[in-house]
Amino acid sequence: MPSRNEDTTSAQLLELLAANWSGTYRLWLEPEVLRVQGDSSCTGRRLFGGRFVALEYDWTDLDGPQSGSMLLGCADDGTWQMAWIDTWHNGNSITFSTGTAAIDVLCSYGPPDEPWGWRTTFDVSPEELVITAWNVTPGGEAAKATEAAYRRAG
Repeated sequence: MPSRNEDTTSAQLLELLAANWSGTYRLWLEPEVLRVQGDSSCTGRRLFGGRFVALEYDWTDLDGPQSGSMLLGCADDGTWQMAWIDTWHNGNSITFSTGTAAIDVLCSYGPPDEPWGWRTTFDVSPEELVITAWNVTPGGEAAKATEAAYRRAG
């Protein structure tokens, strides 16, 4: 299914992300088994004249409030780059992801001989933002892991 992002430049996508958002965060630990669903908010801030956007968000797991941050940018060669931290998902590590599609990035984690993937996509319009992440097995099978569906706030 084509993304709304396809005909939008990287600068336009970054500008769209720079807003206040509110919505719902969902987390799956197993395919089709929803662990939590609850309120979430996200704030996007432009950095360095709009060359980057920092997204800071919150959500709640069964064990309490959580938060995270994503730093996004698009290199001159069209490669999207993301640095991601989250209190629940990656402990004390920073996850680095890259991709060439309109804000569709991938990283690997786990054992080097059989790495897993973490794919994150951003579907953004002036009024809606959906950030979805999938766990990707070493064999290439993907299962939805998180989804944050937001509407522009205020």
